[in-house]
Amino acid sequence: MCHNSSRLNPVLGEWYGLKLHEILERSLETVFFRGKATKSSVYLSYVVGNVILMLLFIRLLFIRIPYQWTGSLYPVGFAFHLDFLFGGLEDAIPLVPQMIIFYEYLFYPMAVLTTLYFAFVEYRKGYALGWSLVAINAIAVAIYAVFPVSVYWWHQEFLAHPIVGNFWASQVYKVWASEGHDTHSFPSLHAAFSVTCFYTWYQYSKAKTLTATKLVAIVSFVITLGVILSTILIKQHYIADEIAGLGLALSVCGPMFKHLWK
Repeated sequence: MCHNSSRLNPVLGEWYGLKLHEILERSLETVFFRGKATKSSVYLSYVVGNVILMLLFIRLLFIRIPYQWTGSLYPVGFAFHLDFLFGGLEDAIPLVPQMIIFYEYLFYPMAVLTTLYFAFVEYRKGYALGWSLVAINAIAVAIYAVFPVSVYWWHQEFLAHPIVGNFWASQVYKVWASEGHDTHSFPSLHAAFSVTCFYTWYQYSKAKTLTATKLVAIVSFVITLGVILSTILIKQHYIADEIAGLGLALSVCGPMFKHLWK
């Protein structure tokens, strides 16, 4: 295989910054393939790049370190409340513990399966998803640092009169306890990530017009809609958080997929 056939074109190479994919591919070829470009070297370079973007980079650099840092910037009880934006509507929305099914038990499998499929199977298309997730996290962290928003006060009100003997309510309380005084509310990453997963499957269903891909896109849409509603109904986010998360995902995915999908 010719070396140039496995490279990103010059425009995309410059767009990446320092042609990171090309550097990664050449490094792997030097170490494992005696400097030769092969189908295996191309596959390995994309898979390694996807894993770094989707798993290691996001998990370590954009979740652990920045989230801990932005969370430590403000004392407990100090954060903006955005429920007033809709005239008290959100205060009237009841807690629906059963919606934790979407928030916890459907969101994460969808996110994991989507990232794994486009990291290892449709690996050439994985960069569009990977770089979208990185950009979304970077923008969100910057907002969290200067605009802390929290629903902590909601949690305190509901915990003052907890629902006893309800399995789903106990799951909601566990989520609240694990996040504590969380000022990472606006924008909602649950909304942004689920919309990004749906957007990926939607684009894929247009590229591969099979019944299976269309079905997966429809299922991902249903889960995404459920996740967005669940964040409001289990009192994890304001409506404004969801609108911001949706807008963030679409504004990032549009240009990313346009430049990197192929």
